[in-house]
Amino acid sequence: MLSDHAQGEPKAADQGSENRIIQDVSTREPYFYSMANKWEHDNVPAGAQEIRIEARTFSAKSDDAEVSVGSYQGEDNVLLWSKPKGWVEYEVNAEKEGIYELETEYFPYIPDDGGHRQSVMMSVRINGDFPFREAHSIALERQFAEARPEKYDDAGNQLRSLIREETSWKTASFRDSEGAYSQPLLWHLNKGKNTIRIEAIREPVAVKAFRLQAPKVLPAYDDVKKTYPDVSANGNKEVIAIEGEQFSYKNSSSIQTQYDRSPHTKPASLDLVRYNTIGGTGWNKGGQAITWEFEAPKDGVYHLTLRAKQSLRKNMSVFRNIYIDGKIPFQEMKNVQFPYSGDWKGITLENPEGEPYEFYFTKGKHSIKMESTYEPYVPIILQIDQISKELRDVARELRNATGNSNDPYRVWNIDKDIPGMKERLDTLKTQFTQLTDQMLAINKVTDNVSQAFKTSAKDLEDLLKDPNEIPYSQLTIGTLQEKIETQRKDLMDTPFQIDRIFVSEPKAKLPRMESNFFEKSWNMVTSTFYSFTNENQLDKQSDDELNIWMFKGRDYVDELQQLANERFTPEHGIKVRINLIQSADLIVLGKAAGILPDIAIGVNSGSIFDYALRDAIYDFSKFPDSKRLIDKFHPGIMQPYRYDGGIYGIPETNNFNIMFYRKDILQQLGLTVPQTWDDVYKMLPTLLQNEANFYVPPDNYSFFFFQKGVELYTKDGLSSALSEPQAFEAFKQWTDLYNVFGLERQVNSFYQQFRDGTLPIGIGDFNSYMQLLVAAPEIMNEWAIAPIPGTKQSDGTIARWAAGGAPTANVLFNDTPAEKRELAWEFMKWYMSDDIQTEFGLNLEQYRGETFRWNSANVQAFANMPWKQEDLDVILEQWQWIKEYPNVPGGYMTTREIGFAWNKVAIDQQNPRIALEQAVKEINREMKRKQQEFNYIDAEGHVLKKLDLETISEPWKGVNLNDR
Repeated sequence: MLSDHAQGEPKAADQGSENRIIQDVSTREPYFYSMANKWEHDNVPAGAQEIRIEARTFSAKSDDAEVSVGSYQGEDNVLLWSKPKGWVEYEVNAEKEGIYELETEYFPYIPDDGGHRQSVMMSVRINGDFPFREAHSIALERQFAEARPEKYDDAGNQLRSLIREETSWKTASFRDSEGAYSQPLLWHLNKGKNTIRIEAIREPVAVKAFRLQAPKVLPAYDDVKKTYPDVSANGNKEVIAIEGEQFSYKNSSSIQTQYDRSPHTKPASLDLVRYNTIGGTGWNKGGQAITWEFEAPKDGVYHLTLRAKQSLRKNMSVFRNIYIDGKIPFQEMKNVQFPYSGDWKGITLENPEGEPYEFYFTKGKHSIKMESTYEPYVPIILQIDQISKELRDVARELRNATGNSNDPYRVWNIDKDIPGMKERLDTLKTQFTQLTDQMLAINKVTDNVSQAFKTSAKDLEDLLKDPNEIPYSQLTIGTLQEKIETQRKDLMDTPFQIDRIFVSEPKAKLPRMESNFFEKSWNMVTSTFYSFTNENQLDKQSDDELNIWMFKGRDYVDELQQLANERFTPEHGIKVRINLIQSADLIVLGKAAGILPDIAIGVNSGSIFDYALRDAIYDFSKFPDSKRLIDKFHPGIMQPYRYDGGIYGIPETNNFNIMFYRKDILQQLGLTVPQTWDDVYKMLPTLLQNEANFYVPPDNYSFFFFQKGVELYTKDGLSSALSEPQAFEAFKQWTDLYNVFGLERQVNSFYQQFRDGTLPIGIGDFNSYMQLLVAAPEIMNEWAIAPIPGTKQSDGTIARWAAGGAPTANVLFNDTPAEKRELAWEFMKWYMSDDIQTEFGLNLEQYRGETFRWNSANVQAFANMPWKQEDLDVILEQWQWIKEYPNVPGGYMTTREIGFAWNKVAIDQQNPRIALEQAVKEINREMKRKQQEFNYIDAEGHVLKKLDLETISEPWKGVNLNDR
């Protein structure tokens, strides 16, 4: 089982609290690691039989399970699960109690049948219960290959290849979706009748059969070596070099080829882009695997050597499972350790004594697969979860004891006032020290994670030196929790990059793989020289092509360049050159140097008003047909781009706020999803009594202000409107959430606390949605979204206004000549059209993974992405209530001063009216200063000109796609 790391599940520190927990909603099943060790301790035997279950022979199913029996991809009488909903159940008779592996024969639906190129997700219950946490989310992978031959742009740079799915019937054991474990999950069956319930979570799939069988036991290397045939040695010293980027299959579209300019990386990529390696940051999640195929020239034993780089995790090791022809050949190829190395290095797979492992290959085709894992860190991660929960409990008890305020005149006696607190913190200090030692045992040197554990232990030690000051140390406790959550993520992050794999006979000589000082120096000089060629200089812009700056990553630039070459240039007769720009400061510098592009894409929306105010960018409303494009976007999203009657930005991406809730926990507590803030107030006592809470981002005041009809500025844009009575009501409602109703002022990670159930409901944005979708597979079927709570209006409707925070937009520049400006406008319309935005977004996700989900501001294209229909319906319902903050000269002071006012009230307990009045005074002072600078008022304060701010008071009807 997991005896290599069997230490049992770490125990939480003794809480010693007098607070009575009604129901700990964060309590979940044990981890598989703990259950496997328990079975081993209890001497539960391995299964004694093989049991095949035809998928079509289920004994029961849920009403919402859309399953039928039919034919798929050449197989008859298979279970067709056309939509990932509901469950099916099977009855199994086991001759004896035992532990089994569970595998299945499956075929993920292809895109033509409704598939989306994501891994299939299922959950498994045995006899009515989830046996361990990982059973909530089982991943059945797909396989992808790159479309070849390679493609190149006009300058000769290689474009990233598209991928194609390798569709076939597959057989796979049930593995955890996060790839924490190197071998299949195990399932405990009782003697006699057992029920196995399989629930579909993601992706439609055809299933032929399930199979229960005894766990596979990996042999030791010495035992395997004894089985090798006696192959007579000869004079050949064969070396087979496999280029890393020339892989055969990968099981995740997120794994990407990379280009590297190091001296010995082949093919060379100095002057032009050549994707000559694979992995790095895209190959960093547990379970991600790459397969290479090769031809062995003859029967014999071979060594395996990698030219690889593991430089992204200072002093920390990453781990890979090595498969030969689809199987881990012996124990030593499980959790192979790759220590930190600052540069490329030759790594031969060898034992601790430095002797290379020998692999026997017959003549012909073979495969090598490398799969990322972080199993050696699993015991540490489990203990981190326990410590994190204990830190939250400590912070909660300190808030309860202090009344959530710091009274400088109170004298504390910690032993009397908060009994057991010293002991709990001392236990935590000991646990941090133990974690430090465990990390050193794995990595042999101090790394960032072990150093963080060490400093956390020191922080707690300092707290305990003056224990009566502990009640004033809530910020320190919060910082410790934030740090440990960061370490948890770091331990699960396993980046690794490969240039070449060498399959060599034992005495063969391998090429040199590490560069010396002179090679590195010459390489640096050469790379610097090539960076000054015309193709890489922004000031070398051609009048015969559209010059575009794109403030996004290389993948986005490559995708848009390819679309432009294939679709825009043939239609409009002009080449398009898209430059990758990484710093927004280049717009200001480019303006000063006179080298601005024709179009800028992906500009931060917060800076567009400043460019318009300084007459650097062009007013889109001057184009006769501009209304047709602008009407595609919510008027509320357009607010940041309006200035002095013009429109200076076209939204590219959009953000939104929605409410996330844990279905399982709300059902457990007898709570329903709140529709209004009054509903939230009613549910809070139940949440708080059960050691849970509701999350509202403390830095977002838009919900309360906009829902009460508050405008930030007067109609002429010359003064703050926050002195109005309804503004004070909204401000007090906002701060009362924290002062009266007990919401947490500091939340280090809503994502993590939502996962563990201590914040089972709260408000988040698009990034929160994607984080939960991608990085919380174990609760994928246990959470849902709803529109944010609203405010009931006099007519009975519920207003759900909220700022989304439009992330990026596109601009044109005043410096562009008139004739090119028209072509630039054509490109803008083309780029933001329904068809191109849809194709751009789908290509990004299909070829690069769901982390590239495109949040287009074009609502039709947004809806065309592969959303769950029920989630899309909620997002579009909330979309109609988006309302961004308008911009005025000096308006940046509004968010700053409102934040200061919140701190004064929520933390310093100041009177809310006084705090808001002080904020309004400072806002108006800064606005007057800026109005004078930009000639809105003269030195005496006389008004020279006014703004005419747009008022958004009705939800947008354009979100109703059927009416468009």
